[in-house]
Order: sequence, then structure tokens, then C-alpha cells
Amino acid sequence: MKRIGLGVLLLAWLYGVPFLLIVGLVRRTSSPYMATHAAAQAFGATTCTILTAALVLNLALPVAGVLLARLVRDPYWTRHFVWSLAGMVLIYLAVAIVASAATAPLIGWTPADREPAPHVTQCIPISGGRGCPGG
Repeated sequence: MKRIGLGVLLLAWLYGVPFLLIVGLVRRTSSPYMATHAAAQAFGATTCTILTAALVLNLALPVAGVLLARLVRDPYWTRHFVWSLAGMVLIYLAVAIVASAATAPLIGWTPADREPAPHVTQCIPISGGRGCPGG
């Protein structure tokens, strides 16, 4: 049973973290049509949450795997999780390269909303002799 649990932990890191990173980076580089500023903020917040979760899980899963494999004294899984620590560093390096090439920060960025400018339907004269434009 311990081998199944450690295997699931390794597969969660091996497939789950890259999946979350790819989804987050695709969402980050996409230019969605957001009608309002609130929708744009919600989209940006979700993207930040996905990227943050991927980076936290990238650290937590290999470290937890090494600790659990050593706790149950399983050299096979200890070896696998020690190698996953090297993979963890490579993933952080790849994200750092992507972040340095990006034009805006990966986390904490909100896409621009496409809300149309309101149409002025009436003019309110201002005191001081200035009337409404156009008559």
C-alpha cells in the first residue's frame, strides 16, 4: 500500500504540476474578451491562483515524497524522489526564464477590460461662461 501512495504522489508531481503550469501560462498569455473590469480581475485572479498552486505543489510534492519514502525506509522511492528534487529545480528554472521573457509579471497581472466608453447624451453647463460644446 505504501508503494501505491508514493507512486501516486510522484505521478501527481510528474503530471499535475506541468499541467497546472501549462494551463496557467496559456491563460496568462491569452487575450480573452472581458466585458467588465470585474470579469477581467476574476480571470486574472484565477490565473494567479493556478500558477501559484503549481509553484507551491512543485516544491511540496517532491519534498513530501522524500520525507515519506525515508520514513517508510523504501530506497526505491527515495531514489525517485531525490531525482524529482532535481526536476523541481529545472521547473523553477524554466518558469524563471519564461518570467524574464514576459512583458508583464506572471503573477499579479490583470488583463485589460474591453468595456466601451460611455456615450455622453447630455451636457451640463459649467459656471464661468463656458457652455456646452457644439452649441
